[in-house]
Amino acid sequence: MNKFQDLDILRKTDLTVEEVKRHPAFAKLPDNQIEDIIITIKKITEIAFNCNVKSKKSFGKIPKNP
Repeated sequence: MNKFQDLDILRKTDLTVEEVKRHPAFAKLPDNQIEDIIITIKKITEIAFNCNVKSKKSFGKIPKNP
């Protein structure tokens, strides 16, 4: 059984507190801490996405200061 089979990697909605609380590691956390976790995940995802975009734009270009 694939533990990722129900994973929607192309989702268009934000992660919810209820979804996070379904995971045993986060089930007992208060909602405000889970909201902070969600914000952190979004920021890390945005940083990774922007880094990937910048990397693709500069792919194959010679660095200005080698």
